[in-house]
Amino acid sequence: MQIKQRFTSAGLASAFTVVLAGCMVGPNYKKPVVPVPPTFAGATASADNSQSPIAYTNWWKVFNDPVLSDLETQADQANRDIKIAVAHVDQASAFTQGVRSQLYPTIGIGASGLRAREAQNRPNNGNTAGHAATYNDTQLSLAASYEFDAWGRIRRSIESARATQEASHADLRFVTLSVESDVAVTYYNLRQTDQELQILSNTIDTLRQSLDLTTSLFQKGLSSELEVKQAQTLLDQTTAQQHAAELQRAQMEHGLAVLLGRTVESFSLPAAPLQSLPPQIPIGLPANLLERRPDIVEADRSVAAATAQIGVAKAAYFPQLSLTGLAGYESSNAAHLLNWQNSIASLGTSVAAPLFTGGRLKAGVEQAQAVYRQSLAQYEKTVLGAYRETEDQLSALHFLEQEADAQGRAVQEAQQAQAIATARYKSGLVSYLDVVVAEQTVLANERSAAQIAGERMVASVVLIKTLGGGWNGTATP
Repeated sequence: MQIKQRFTSAGLASAFTVVLAGCMVGPNYKKPVVPVPPTFAGATASADNSQSPIAYTNWWKVFNDPVLSDLETQADQANRDIKIAVAHVDQASAFTQGVRSQLYPTIGIGASGLRAREAQNRPNNGNTAGHAATYNDTQLSLAASYEFDAWGRIRRSIESARATQEASHADLRFVTLSVESDVAVTYYNLRQTDQELQILSNTIDTLRQSLDLTTSLFQKGLSSELEVKQAQTLLDQTTAQQHAAELQRAQMEHGLAVLLGRTVESFSLPAAPLQSLPPQIPIGLPANLLERRPDIVEADRSVAAATAQIGVAKAAYFPQLSLTGLAGYESSNAAHLLNWQNSIASLGTSVAAPLFTGGRLKAGVEQAQAVYRQSLAQYEKTVLGAYRETEDQLSALHFLEQEADAQGRAVQEAQQAQAIATARYKSGLVSYLDVVVAEQTVLANERSAAQIAGERMVASVVLIKTLGGGWNGTATP
């Protein structure tokens, strides 16, 4: 009967421990919900629904530009911002491992040696028959301590650390995507500048011919010196624009070098005017694509981490249950230290509960709840901002396509007007001022067309970034 009672008591104690271990205070994470329309309003701007889906990695291949692909590969391997983000991921991973280690006992080994002399008139001097004594004390011990996670403080801490680690992974993806999009945007801006430089170079050749013609006519008495000066002024003005564009290109090339993790003097990109068109965007892009955006994933994981921290703060209200133990050997003679008769051991438990903290625990809970509300609002703000950014780029692609068509017609009409003005000037029917106006109009319209082409490519890149790296509807990586 006594044996049965002992087993029953042990079983109850074990069951109580299991129940405590399964208890966790604080709220559980719930995914935030932000109401957005099921599809993007501007997703019907394209009539092509056959475009291959792209997402996450190598999204730039949709542009079919081997030079861009090579630049993106270099940036992924050497960009310093990406390396910093990788280090943050490693830090978060190590922190999570450190928090998780609290689930297990802490075990340590210790050794000590002591030689001491005690006075004759010391209190309780019975072991040495009232005499002074000099002795050695050698100790070798193994100590262990363990905290029962009765209220889930450690498990909530692990939840928070793991969510923070996941947020750091999302931040790495966000940094990588940002760097990749910066490379593509800078690249297409540079190609746009190359196209403008080609236009300026061709225009300068034409203006030199016009200057030669005007000078020849002036020498023959068929033109005035004013017209020569007008031709020279227009040539110099266009040459100045060419130098300004060259400066702009050099600065963009320098920016690309830094994005690739290289020094400025070690990088150069041969000129190649922009010729490609932006990729077609499929019809009916679902708005839930935004859930894959790394900044939204990061914000969501921050909400999860803040939720778990509320539980950590609430667990501080409850008693902390700990178990400590020690086993080892102690002897005044080191040669006999490991004899069984010299073994020592102890096992103890402790319970510590807060009685008065001056409102510190309450303040900790309120602070954790405030951080949660902040992270939730930040998540909602990020989602709404992402939706707006996507609609902005879809609208930009739609209207830039129309603008490009209209600007293309304007270029053709300006070129025709220039040909007419030049022919009429050669015939002596109009002054050279008409030619000047026509040539300026052609140059302005051609440069505008090049700028619109560059803006279309940039808008495509930014749209892919706002969609989290593409328009493939697969799950978040």
